Amino acid sequence: MGGLWPILGIVWLSAWVTPVEAELVYFAKGTEAQVPITSDGPKIRIELPGASFDFAREDIRKIVPGFWPEREWPARESKARAGGVEERAAAAWWALENGLTPEAASMLKSAHQLDPSHQPTARMVAILERLSRPGDDPDLEPLFRILGGSAEVSRGPHVVLLHQQTADEALERVDLLERVITTYYLMFAAQGIELPIPRSRFASVFFAEHKDYLEYLRGANLEVFRSTRGYFHPTLNAVLAYDSRSAGALKALSETLAARRSELAALRQTLDRLPPQGRLLVELRGESPRAMSRSQARKALDSWQGDVNRRALVLELDRRSVDLGTAAHEMVHQLVAASRLAPHHDDFPIWLHEGLAAQFEVIRGGRWAGVGRAHELRLPDWRSRTRRTPLPLLIEDQGFGRGYQKDAYAQAWALVYFLRKEHPREFLTFLDLLRTPGGALPRSKDRASTAFQRAFGENLDGLEQDWHRYLDRVQTPLEEHRDSATAATTDDRIPVPN
Repeated sequence: MGGLWPILGIVWLSAWVTPVEAELVYFAKGTEAQVPITSDGPKIRIELPGASFDFAREDIRKIVPGFWPEREWPARESKARAGGVEERAAAAWWALENGLTPEAASMLKSAHQLDPSHQPTARMVAILERLSRPGDDPDLEPLFRILGGSAEVSRGPHVVLLHQQTADEALERVDLLERVITTYYLMFAAQGIELPIPRSRFASVFFAEHKDYLEYLRGANLEVFRSTRGYFHPTLNAVLAYDSRSAGALKALSETLAARRSELAALRQTLDRLPPQGRLLVELRGESPRAMSRSQARKALDSWQGDVNRRALVLELDRRSVDLGTAAHEMVHQLVAASRLAPHHDDFPIWLHEGLAAQFEVIRGGRWAGVGRAHELRLPDWRSRTRRTPLPLLIEDQGFGRGYQKDAYAQAWALVYFLRKEHPREFLTFLDLLRTPGGALPRSKDRASTAFQRAFGENLDGLEQDWHRYLDRVQTPLEEHRDSATAATTDDRIPVPN
């Protein structure tokens, strides 16, 4: 797969003698993550927004440094500013694809100042100028009623969020949505599609409890969406979603970890009171009872605490992938409607709606990762799909119904990802054919199929083979550098959001 960040080398734990910052982390017990870390002395710290996790070196099998855009950006920025408009535009696009939206905007303005006649940059800077004007709030009263009147409000220039979470969590969600909005408009402006920006802020509702989300769907006769993590309501012109910590695997794992922490805290207190030469019968759930000396018990306790920290890290990464990925996904549905990319919802087939939204939902290291990289959650779904819809049937929306179907969504993500990467001009032609009002394609049940073949040609079998071969080569950074002899497992992970 092209465009991956450069490899800076593999550093083995035994070789570390100075503070290190690195990003691909492979734990001894199987978990792996792409996260920013710092190391100084015997401890390794992983920092996520609002949370940090400490580990001993023996908890981790391998780390590969690099692969963190925020840390790579200063060198790229310096090199681009020393070059011309093309170098600056390329650096801005890299930043945009990697979720560094403010950095991309700054570089685009720099490129435009250097050469105002550079058309792609001029179009993107014009969009930034329009986006600099904040919107007004829509009517929020119907949304307050949905939340039973119990909600706080957080705002960005183009987003208003009614929520039942902490202020910091809400502000982070607003920031992500603002990045998605700006990236969406810049991405299409770069390709010559200049879309209108609504005067009103985009509204979202974020329930604290899954049960309240379900109750709303039931009362609104929308129970077909019970399996969803979030839903764009076109009549309300708002996204509704719930906190994934309130249901399912995330809730169960959180409760299990809380119980384990209580056990370990009690054991630590007991050890603190144990005489230096004393022995202790240690009994923990899931562990065989063992009589231990004080030093043996402390060593075992440190190991168990490291395992709890590892599981807590996985839990938080998955929670963020689910909640933030859902927020970005549904924001794109809202944008497609409000920006009139699809003047009517049925101008686009379902697979295109869902596949385009899925391009924006990648979360890495707990942070939004932009629109340029492979999807750690959709990619495994693509590989393991049990139902493989042939391309001619997929572009006619076979396999899609109401609600969420994992295999269909994985195929939609994979197809749009392939078309954007390998056939960008044809993909743009396809969008133009679908969205042109009263164009050469009359409304009919095979309208999407006709437009697709006009844009990409009639040899769908050949295109499908190319598509599958391309996806067979796609790997995430973690996969590329995983030790094949002791490949890390990911059985702790939670299913992908829709």
